[in-house]
This record gives sequence, structure tokens and C-alpha cells, in this order.
Amino acid sequence: MSVAGDRVGWSEKDFKRLIFLRRSLFWDVAVEALSIERDWFFIIERVLEFGDIQDLECLLLTFSKDQIGYVIEHSKVLSPRTLSFCKAIGYAS
Repeated sequence: MSVAGDRVGWSEKDFKRLIFLRRSLFWDVAVEALSIERDWFFIIERVLEFGDIQDLECLLLTFSKDQIGYVIEHSKVLSPRTLSFCKAIGYAS
């Protein structure tokens, strides 16, 4: 799985700015050490579980639907409430 970083003219730094608008989502890790290429599963999981609608919009701009779907299917930490929401918006079956 690769990050949706093929958007013309967008660097990884641009993506990091989008996804880390709310650093409070990543209270327990050094945000500067995160990479959207390497840590995409963790980032998607965290935003889905604790983010708001604006965070979700950033997530959808940053990562592919395949990546988000993969996390939803394979995550061991997403709550039933989050999984239900993902199903309602068409990202889970």
C-alpha cells in the first residue's frame, strides 16, 4: 500500500501539515518523528478513532480509499462506534 502522495506539486511536508492540524490526536507520540509513508496505518487509525469531521476531511485528502479501508478491516483498536460510522459513510462493509 502506498500513500496517496501522487498529487501533483504536493510534498510529504504538505501532507504532514494537513494531517497534523490537530496535534492533540497524537498526544502520546513525537509528531515530528511520524512519517505518512511509514506510519500511515497508525495515523489513519488515530484520526478515525479520535478525530472530528475536519480531521476526517484531511484524512480523505491525504490517504487513498484503499488505505483507509485496509485500516478499517485490519485494525484491532477501532471501537464498534467508529466501525459503525465507517460503514455508514461507505468505507466498511
